[in-house]
Amino acid sequence: MQRKDKIKHAVETQFDLIIIGGGITGAGVLKEAAENGLKTLLIEKNDFGSGTSSKSGKLIHGGLRYLQNLQFKIVRESLSERNWLLEHYEHLVKPLEFIFPLYESKLKFRIGMILYQLMGKHKALPKYRFLNKQTVVEKFPEINTQGLKGGVSYYDGVTNDARLVTEVIFEAEQFENTHALSYIEVTNITDEPEFCSIKCKDKIDEKEYGFNGKVIVNCTGVWTDRTLNLFKPQHSKIMAPSKGVHLVFSISKLNIKSALVFSSGANDGRMFYALPWEYNTVILGTTDTPFNGSPDEVNEDVTDTEYLLNGINGFLPESDFTTKDIIYSFSGLRPLFDEKVSSTDKTRDFKIWWNSKNIISISGGKLSTFRAMAKTLLNIVVAKKTLITRQINQSMIQNNTSNIPQHILNSYSPKAVQLIKTIIVEKPSNEERVIEELVIIKAEIIFAVKYLQALKIEDIMLRRFSFKYGLNNKNYYTELVTNIGLLMQAELGWDNTTLEKEITHCLN
Repeated sequence: MQRKDKIKHAVETQFDLIIIGGGITGAGVLKEAAENGLKTLLIEKNDFGSGTSSKSGKLIHGGLRYLQNLQFKIVRESLSERNWLLEHYEHLVKPLEFIFPLYESKLKFRIGMILYQLMGKHKALPKYRFLNKQTVVEKFPEINTQGLKGGVSYYDGVTNDARLVTEVIFEAEQFENTHALSYIEVTNITDEPEFCSIKCKDKIDEKEYGFNGKVIVNCTGVWTDRTLNLFKPQHSKIMAPSKGVHLVFSISKLNIKSALVFSSGANDGRMFYALPWEYNTVILGTTDTPFNGSPDEVNEDVTDTEYLLNGINGFLPESDFTTKDIIYSFSGLRPLFDEKVSSTDKTRDFKIWWNSKNIISISGGKLSTFRAMAKTLLNIVVAKKTLITRQINQSMIQNNTSNIPQHILNSYSPKAVQLIKTIIVEKPSNEERVIEELVIIKAEIIFAVKYLQALKIEDIMLRRFSFKYGLNNKNYYTELVTNIGLLMQAELGWDNTTLEKEITHCLN
């Protein structure tokens, strides 16, 4: 369905649920509601996943460090969800080895690893094992060996967080009466006795629209306070976000195949990790500092960068990381609650609460637990509002995968593979590469526009793919941006002025 037709249908429909916020939490609620037969609309003011959900640490994990705070419920639930995601999104959620060099007794870590293993045993993940000092040094020759006793190896999951968001939304929209709209900003919320109405502004065509629903679900994370102010001005502050900064390096600077976990070295209890990532990059993270500014304007500063560089240089003293080695960086906000403790000590659990008879909010939680959060919320809503649900099961897709490039089979769901193949059949030239240097083909870009709702070049470069993370310093980057722009122009009907504006914005 074309975007304009989707908007028209949404305006004419009274929904069971209207979800505000198109991050992973909103996406999870949308899919859970769709699977239960509820008429549901999701509204996002920018691109899907463009806030916190595309700026996470890319980890699908139980949270090993939460064990030391005795947060067993969070760890158990997170590990259960990790295992489910490894099975149901195997093209997006991959097992990865994590190595934690040890500079103190193994006893504490042995107890922690036994608990972690018992709570999250999974057939695809090898059992943890301890490594001797020689093995750790062989894996990481530049490591600080002073006091090094050995290490521990264990497995968790890693994902492309932004792609996970759009994949969940894509799956949800395969169900009848389920819509998701990006670049539409809510400007007003009216709470009536039996339903709610919202007024919105479309940031693409500058038009205003209104939508109606029985229940509004506020899934706006760090924007929660701002959203609630739309219907109840000057309510008590709920959120107290913390900022997490990540730096991206070329793998030639830190050639690792396993994730490396180590202390920040700043005596603040923080742990860093270096994670092998897409397009031959390594992600280093992360900071955890209180944030009091606008959630629309989040950037790393010199202090953040120095903190991370000092940490990795202290751990790998011969590497000499400098700002010149940084090829990209990103900063996100954690949706933490206004508790009177440091951001490091705040709970990562989620909360659900009613703001009025027809408006409910959910915030907090982790990327790994979005499905459990959605299930909990939907049970609460259905119980109170007596909405009629019916479980809908989609039929299995039998794909003919002949002549489909292997990287597509490895990276997309069966339904997506089927649609990409259709795009190629309709126009065989769509099987050509976007640029010669990358295996990505034109049909993948067209699929992202038609079915994953990419409306701007930046949506492709940052969130449908991770091109901007590791390719922005390549000599073919301008050609890549331009060719993607031309494909989007053909799909979206841009004039040349819009195309040039999009290309310029993405290159600056």
